[in-house]
Amino acid sequence: MNITDIIGYLAALLAALIFLPQMIQTIRSKNTNGLSLPTFILVTLSNSMWLSYGVLTLDSAIILSQIFLFPMGITILVYKIKYG
Repeated sequence: MNITDIIGYLAALLAALIFLPQMIQTIRSKNTNGLSLPTFILVTLSNSMWLSYGVLTLDSAIILSQIFLFPMGITILVYKIKYG
């Protein structure tokens, strides 16, 4: 593994953690008043595209981050739609 791979996997790890605090807070409180619906629609679409890109290019760092980010984005989006 070279330095480029290490940086890629570290970036993937950090990216995977981006939504974790927001998802936990949203699930616990069911309060989504401060969240923008259009933002989370775009985030979910973006994550699905990145996951598709990662799979098509066999980029394991992108796949790894999106395996975590995509479900978290969907979870937050569902809570935003359900609880407004």
